[in-house]
Amino acid sequence: MTANSLVLASRWSNAANRRREGLRAAHAQDADVLCDLLWTYMRLKSSRGARTSELTLTHYAESVRRFLEFTGPPESPARALNQLTAEDFEVWLLDMQSAGLSASSVKRHLYGLRNMMKALVWANVLDSDPSAGVRPPSEATPAHARKRAIPVERYAELVLLPAALHRHDSIRANRDVLLIELGGSVGLRAAELVGLNVEDVDLNLAQGRVRGKGGKQRLVPLTSRIVTLTRQWLMSRSAIKAEGLLKTEALLVSLTQRNYGGRLTTKGGRDIAATYYKALGLPPEMWGLHTLRRTAGTHLYRATRDLHVVADLLGHSSVTTSAIYAKMDTEVRREALEAMERLRDSGK
Repeated sequence: MTANSLVLASRWSNAANRRREGLRAAHAQDADVLCDLLWTYMRLKSSRGARTSELTLTHYAESVRRFLEFTGPPESPARALNQLTAEDFEVWLLDMQSAGLSASSVKRHLYGLRNMMKALVWANVLDSDPSAGVRPPSEATPAHARKRAIPVERYAELVLLPAALHRHDSIRANRDVLLIELGGSVGLRAAELVGLNVEDVDLNLAQGRVRGKGGKQRLVPLTSRIVTLTRQWLMSRSAIKAEGLLKTEALLVSLTQRNYGGRLTTKGGRDIAATYYKALGLPPEMWGLHTLRRTAGTHLYRATRDLHVVADLLGHSSVTTSAIYAKMDTEVRREALEAMERLRDSGK
């Protein structure tokens, strides 16, 4: 079923239904119905429309559920959804910060809930968005200092770990090293990694077709090393297929008992990466899959000093987005200081 047919068949198909169902859901603080309204609104009215990713919708639903927990139980909420003020949202933000959430996580939850408020305005449940003037907290530390990349020499150690830790399980070792390299060398996002299908990879042309944010597609070149790793993994994958256990066209598949042979999930990818990060001795704040993408961007900038190349390969719409990788490359600053010292020494 397409997004449009899903919307037309839903309870939100006309203005009268939207208001009636929206009022009922807001009064009962029904998380499931409110999330359904939010998803419909995002599909129809947001700038990305039907291209809105499932991951974005999942994150926004999480934000709605978190806020409903804050407002209190549906039978006696401390804050009714039709009587919210800007101060209610500001208290919520403070509550999340006091619970230990980072400023970036708090900001994401605010954006998710703001879209919920817009959906209620669209349904004519609210006259205006009470969260419109609320500002998210700012990070005390700049992004390039918080979001670290794996140093070059440690990354070289990282890609050797799958074979070392799984000497008697070549299938797992072949999949895991390919996952690491697609993230850490090609710079794919988590959703792009698990979204790859076998047909998206052309080993003869050494390139892959990647479906990125907002449904945008791009072609990425594959190095000879990644082509070799892909061939090795495809041989392992064919062994799974020969056993009748393959359930998906995905390039990377799950090897867990619960989902063996199915498409690898983003959580599964994070868990795989975290195993090797931990073995490498990286701190927990670096255990996300996006660490691989940051590593690819930082190393690529260090190798080329060209933000346009970085933006093109990583699928950024602007080099401004890629500029953080220049700041994250601590070696650039070290080299600049050493060059300054050499200049001063030459003048003595």
